[in-house]
Amino acid sequence: MRRTSRVVCLCAATIAAFLGPTLFAEQAQTPPLPEPAIKATTEEVLLDVVVRDKKGHRVDNLKPKDFQILDNGEPKKITSFRLVQGGEAIGTTNTGGAGSTGTQLDPLRQIRLLTMIFRCWDNDSRRLAHDAAVGLLKGELPQNVYIAVMTIDFKLEVIQAFTNETGLIRQAIDRATRTDVTDFAQDTEMVRTQLEHLLGPGESYWAPDGSAPHPSRPGAGTGAMKAMDDLILEMIRKEQSYGNSRSALTTIYALLDLVKEQYRLPGRKTVLYFSGGFVKPQQLDYPFQQIISIANRSNVSLYAVDAHGLTTTSSNRAAADMLNRAAGTAQALAADAGNGTDLDGQSLIDAAVASTRANPQTALLELAESTGGALIANTNDLQRPLHKLAEDIQTYYEIAYNPEIKTYDGSFRKITIKLSSSDLRVQSRSGYLAVPSALAQGSVVRTFEVPLLTALSASELPNAFNYEATAMHFRGLQGEPVCELIMDVPLSQVTLEKQAKGDFSGRLSYVALWKDGKGEVVKKFQNDRAFNVPADKLEGFKAGHFIYTEHFELAPGPYTVETAVMDGTGNRISARKGNLTMPAAGAGLALSSISFVRSTKDREASSQDADPMVLGAKVISPEINPVISKAATALPACMVIYPNKSVPEAPQVVMEFSRGGRVLVRGPVQLGQADKDGRIPFVASIPLARLEPGDFKLRFIVKQGNETADESASFVLK
Repeated sequence: MRRTSRVVCLCAATIAAFLGPTLFAEQAQTPPLPEPAIKATTEEVLLDVVVRDKKGHRVDNLKPKDFQILDNGEPKKITSFRLVQGGEAIGTTNTGGAGSTGTQLDPLRQIRLLTMIFRCWDNDSRRLAHDAAVGLLKGELPQNVYIAVMTIDFKLEVIQAFTNETGLIRQAIDRATRTDVTDFAQDTEMVRTQLEHLLGPGESYWAPDGSAPHPSRPGAGTGAMKAMDDLILEMIRKEQSYGNSRSALTTIYALLDLVKEQYRLPGRKTVLYFSGGFVKPQQLDYPFQQIISIANRSNVSLYAVDAHGLTTTSSNRAAADMLNRAAGTAQALAADAGNGTDLDGQSLIDAAVASTRANPQTALLELAESTGGALIANTNDLQRPLHKLAEDIQTYYEIAYNPEIKTYDGSFRKITIKLSSSDLRVQSRSGYLAVPSALAQGSVVRTFEVPLLTALSASELPNAFNYEATAMHFRGLQGEPVCELIMDVPLSQVTLEKQAKGDFSGRLSYVALWKDGKGEVVKKFQNDRAFNVPADKLEGFKAGHFIYTEHFELAPGPYTVETAVMDGTGNRISARKGNLTMPAAGAGLALSSISFVRSTKDREASSQDADPMVLGAKVISPEINPVISKAATALPACMVIYPNKSVPEAPQVVMEFSRGGRVLVRGPVQLGQADKDGRIPFVASIPLARLEPGDFKLRFIVKQGNETADESASFVLK
């Protein structure tokens, strides 16, 4: 969208009209929101627990005294306990045991969600997964059980949303497991097997550094054909390694997206994942751990089915091959002592570590057992274990306790359940990450966020250095309320370390939270920025500012806005809290927040029309809570007027300039023309020469017909 702007230069007599916004300008007119109370139920950990005897039979007659809950090794008191059977809760209680009477559950409140996910690469796996999934649909589904069907290809795809209509579910399963898909992976596996048969398992023609044939390698220099075969084999091995990483990345983040949204609904939630497994690289450990944490906080259990079924090859074959290759490389290095390098040694270590993860069932087993599910593998008879899955969905103990976390340090808190009898086997969740309760469910928390979120949860906010943050409101093209987040961190506050090459490095992390009136997090932004500054640019870097802006739609209503910034190298944190009220959507007369202007730049091709900081051909860099020196000649400010298009009269604007509550000047302002979308951008330059130092307030009052709107903002002149 193209906007037109009008620059108004004011003389000293008309100063009154043009001053600018405060840090959360709404603070001047909206009373602070009360701090959201943390309810015990928000902090509670809810466990779905399945108990079986040694023969695999369910045990449904236990009482609270038969369970001991340990959270990070500390015993915890059970706050609620009940046995859920189908549509009934047996013996709902806070202190007593399970009784013989049952309370009918509301199907809309105590639902069961089953999500079937398919990632099967070969036709045999698809057929096995298809038959097993369809077998679960025999008979009518209970009233409160809903099933969704999804696949993971390059991303998570939804084939069927949650439904209890078995016909729709069967159609979705048929589509997800269809066998008319070309499978190039089989061709690659066949070639790999042929070449390994020719060369020998774990062998390579190339030297450890990959540059030339190594004299100690078997078969070195015996012919061009062997070199060509080895070239293809090494290419396949590397591509399979890269493919494993890509596959794991896709799988982990798809599962993460799936579980993090399920906290929104009550009841027991189960994911049934049909796949051939995946190899989890070390660099994906943290997001993998977050799947477990969020699933456990969202009451989601994951059951994994290795759709390969019963095979003649061991799932540990890849691990053995990697160890063999590492051993072969080690022998070659030993034979060529003196020419080995630290890089060669590190490669051996990397290979050894990777071999411990090369079994594709390992990650599936960890996901399943850590979330209260189970791994079903190495069998072609899936009906019996899936029958147990159906039992687990319908019958389980629901146990809650308060973890009483004192420090949200992001560590993994292990849950242990001990039973009164050693003859019983318990199936439940393994633990969760210690993050603030507002983010415990449905939110992905990066490592760098943990100290920032901990700072925001403290009774007294840290203030190790100065920075500014504000949230402003605007109106979108369709009348929807739009929020603009602005953070301004002086780069002089970033601690820099001198590197060996003479450059300087530093790190800056931040997080911003929007909480509604109930204290629930409805929006979160975060990032971790690394800086590398050449020595000759150091002075200019320190004189600059890191300015971050983000605009997005936000529902009308009051919000608490929390921001925290960390100087990573200096290990210092500052945090701020403020309030913002988003106006109601509509087509009536309205004003945006007022923004002071630090600088402008030409609009770039990537600039979005919806960005409130884009005015015509310029992009505004805002100034938050400006403290202006008398040496400055003027202070630019801008806002946007949204006329009511149904009112024929043009809007009239009055500007009011005050100091210490006393109005100094009040008068009308001439507006420019509306842009093609009907908005009137307004930019002004406020002369400062004749002003005495102090705190000043600028207020705009707009009238159109019978409607009135106003906004105000402040600045300090020193």
